[in-house]
Amino acid sequence: MRFPVFLVLILSACNTAHPLDRLDRSGAASAGGHDFRVNWNLESAQATRTNVTWRPGLPQVVMAAVEATEQVTRCAVKPGGAVGDIALVNMALDCRAGDPARQGR
Repeated sequence: MRFPVFLVLILSACNTAHPLDRLDRSGAASAGGHDFRVNWNLESAQATRTNVTWRPGLPQVVMAAVEATEQVTRCAVKPGGAVGDIALVNMALDCRAGDPARQGR
């Protein structure tokens, strides 16, 4: 009985940001046929792909992660500020640019 509980706890930590990243906000969004868990603060974000897709292309996943992150955070991803792989994309955010509704979010 202990093993299933332990397994659930370990797997539930898979799309949680590392505490040292200081990403204190979280949300979920879908874009480009992919589902993401987005963890962010006012400067950076991590989008973790949560759906199963057979051999997704990296450019498509990164573009979808950027779109999903902008939906959730209402911040712009800085040009050239998205790097990662098909599972996790790290992004630099610009939460003060453009729309005043984005500020302080």
